[in-house]
Amino acid sequence: MLMTMLEHETPTLNLRIAVGHTMVLDASLLQRSSCLNVAQGLLRVAISRLEDEPLDAPAITLGFLQAGDQLNLDLLRRARLHLEALLPVELKDGDERLLPVGSTNLTDWTVALLMIRHLGESEQRIAALMQLLVDRLGRRCGEWYELPMLFTHAQLAELSGHTRVTVTRQLSKWRKAGLIAQQSRPGGGLRLAPQLMQA
Repeated sequence: MLMTMLEHETPTLNLRIAVGHTMVLDASLLQRSSCLNVAQGLLRVAISRLEDEPLDAPAITLGFLQAGDQLNLDLLRRARLHLEALLPVELKDGDERLLPVGSTNLTDWTVALLMIRHLGESEQRIAALMQLLVDRLGRRCGEWYELPMLFTHAQLAELSGHTRVTVTRQLSKWRKAGLIAQQSRPGGGLRLAPQLMQA
């Protein structure tokens, strides 16, 4: 579900986004705040052109932010921001400050994703993407690494710069080799073998 925060609305500075929902922000928010702090949750941050219709615009992923991270709103001067909640999200008005150790900013994500897109082979790109996602969003759980959510093959294709078919083929190959599996608990994410993380 897509929600918009456009010029005719009064922006609130305590925003909540339910899982699976996307909030679209525009430059009107800059009148109230220069950045937002992620108080809880996990969100995908994407941009679209101002010239496009906000609800139909194709959005380009810049990265992911989680609790403790900060979203600088300066991008709103040139584009719309699409904030998709992968886990329930709460954003609060913030002030630009030095980020705490361990937090990630959007520039770090964007640079890392661009570097992945310029790797040579598809297997290398998709493995590097999985390593990045686990490093930034995942955790070690016994012998496996775990991501807290599932990504669709289309989302992984967009992030890696490949087609969905290429991603599906590679994930099937890794699944058959026992290198990836879906977590057994309901709503669980993806489990990845250590060999894949060291490739």
